[in-house]
Amino acid sequence: MGQGRNPKATELLKKQGTFREDRHGDRVHIENALTISPSNFLTAKEKKIWEKWYQVLQENNILKETDEVAFGLLCKTFNRVEILSKEFKKTDDYIYSYTSDVGAKVVKTHPKYAVLVESEKNLLKLLTEFGMTPASRNKVKMALDKGVDPFAELENMDS
Repeated sequence: MGQGRNPKATELLKKQGTFREDRHGDRVHIENALTISPSNFLTAKEKKIWEKWYQVLQENNILKETDEVAFGLLCKTFNRVEILSKEFKKTDDYIYSYTSDVGAKVVKTHPKYAVLVESEKNLLKLLTEFGMTPASRNKVKMALDKGVDPFAELENMDS
């Protein structure tokens, strides 16, 4: 049996003017914003990603102090997808063949390609959680209409 739809975020209810203390008062209230300093478990490249996206998300009051680990995972996953994507630019890069012990020709998908595909799925989930996809951005009413594109600068970023 279905559990019904997911409740709207408290911030969204407040922005829409539909927050009611009698209905929503028992929710966890996290007011403190996440600090700009990246987590210690991130690499230098992941910290650059953190700094770029942090600025955009903070302008829209998305990141809170409890989001540190999830936001760090978003940065790590994006970096992993970027690195692996460079290895698989065309179909021949992720499919390889070899001859087995008994002389049979075997065609296989590169194991790293499976990691890339799974990482892309996880990245999409994390991007959705932070309102960084078109549909999820509309749901949280983010004000990215200022023309800021967090992906534009990351595409040109060197390791």
